[in-house]
Amino acid sequence: MEINKSQLRRQMISLRNKLSDDEIHEKSKQIFEKICRHSMYKESNYVFSDMSFRNEVDTMELHSRIFKDHKTLLLPKVLSKEVMEFYKVTAMDQLIRSKMGILEPDDSCELYDDFQDKCLMIVPGVGFSKDFKRLGYGGGYYDRYLEKHKDSVIRCGVAFDCQWMDDIPCLPHDFFMDYIVTENEWIERVDVL
Repeated sequence: MEINKSQLRRQMISLRNKLSDDEIHEKSKQIFEKICRHSMYKESNYVFSDMSFRNEVDTMELHSRIFKDHKTLLLPKVLSKEVMEFYKVTAMDQLIRSKMGILEPDDSCELYDDFQDKCLMIVPGVGFSKDFKRLGYGGGYYDRYLEKHKDSVIRCGVAFDCQWMDDIPCLPHDFFMDYIVTENEWIERVDVL
């Protein structure tokens, strides 16, 4: 199955890489305008996100909006081959470039471990299916993190329409999304909350 997933990843990244910078900016803006109007965003004091990389859905405007709305932005930092944690970021100058070239929280950022309230997690991916499956990059970071915090996080996958897939091979440890938002579609599981 992993060979199949690797092939699927290459195909989906190739499709996404065909988008121009202008298309990425405009489609990303449409995605996050929808999310910010929804109760899942409005009712969350904490928003997990990521620093978009290459041709992913661009999260920069979302981060500005989170600050403007007086919410707490939580961004991931890879600590080892197996561990990713999220940290509170209060300003974008608290980010440093990781070995992978992705911006991550620096040492001044506080580890987030207070799961008292439901939090919104914006989840990147290579592809998504309409039965709420996600194809990630293969590191398993989000699946391991969600295993520990599955009851505290509302999972919202973000992608471009070109990233829809008919089916995604799934393993028992893979987590499903609660919502998936693209520039033209919004789907949500009936059993969310």
